[in-house]
Amino acid sequence: MEYSYHGTVDKLREFYISMRNLNVDIGTFEHTYNGVNSDVIFDTRNSSGWNLLFIKRIDGIVLKIQIQRGYRFTIEGNFAYKQFREYFGIGGAKGEFSIKDFVNHFSNQVPSEYLLSDKKRKIILRYDKLDNKSEGIYPIGIINWKIVHAKNPSLSNDRYHRTGKNLAKTKQLYPLIFEATKELDITIIYGKKSGEQTEDIKFGKYFFSKD
Repeated sequence: MEYSYHGTVDKLREFYISMRNLNVDIGTFEHTYNGVNSDVIFDTRNSSGWNLLFIKRIDGIVLKIQIQRGYRFTIEGNFAYKQFREYFGIGGAKGEFSIKDFVNHFSNQVPSEYLLSDKKRKIILRYDKLDNKSEGIYPIGIINWKIVHAKNPSLSNDRYHRTGKNLAKTKQLYPLIFEATKELDITIIYGKKSGEQTEDIKFGKYFFSKD
């Protein structure tokens, strides 16, 4: 008989509501179990099914868990359960482990509120670069394409504009900047180190600049 488990994680509901209040689809938090320290990614971008990704701090090994409707922590099949046990170093002897106890332990480590920070932005980009043109997390400049085209009429109007990936990255890392620029043809330039303009960009300056 194939292994099957579906257990509700109530705290994920609160965490998800907090994510939506920020208007982000990817959240992250820390988790520790049986001496295994992980960064957890909660990815809700796919409407057909959400995922939890446990990423080991030391070696980067990844465990993927489905979250089904109703915030249900889901493990289907013997192979998936074997991967779960191996990730957390759980023995297979009868009575040695309770999946319900694990889920309760996990739920207690899920934050009630999601707060973005530079550390969390770095974790998100290690999971998904979002925009392959830059691995940086700091907004160090902008390109206002409306102004660029006005100053350079010879530029192809079909090519030089903000990309969808750049906007998607901004949405997940800086939702306030996303709200300020989503209707504008503005590219956010990201760097690995904070720049002179970084704090001003975070607070919404330069988006309507003539430079």
